Amino acid sequence: MAVPSKDERVNQVLIAAAVLAALTCSVVTLLLGWRKVPGVFGEWLGMVVGIMSTPFFLEASFVILGVLLVMVVNAVRRHREGDEFVSVQELHDRDQAPAPAAKPPAAND
Repeated sequence: MAVPSKDERVNQVLIAAAVLAALTCSVVTLLLGWRKVPGVFGEWLGMVVGIMSTPFFLEASFVILGVLLVMVVNAVRRHREGDEFVSVQELHDRDQAPAPAAKPPAAND
């Protein structure tokens, strides 16, 4: 596995910070602003906020969002890096044996 360069790491950290900031802003906006939305949609948002702010559902929703975020990041990474398949070299002659591997150096050398 290749070690990412410093620029790639900075880029990854900035993307993660942007995603977390967007999630934080959307949750805070939903929690503070649902009362201002009129009609049935406002009532629905109030119900969602009430369910979302109960202790068990709050943690569960953030766990689900975290798992989804990891899956999306992994899918993007796999798409960008391409296939991970490795072709195995096949011997055409059954009598031909593969070359022996080099013997590792002794620990006392």
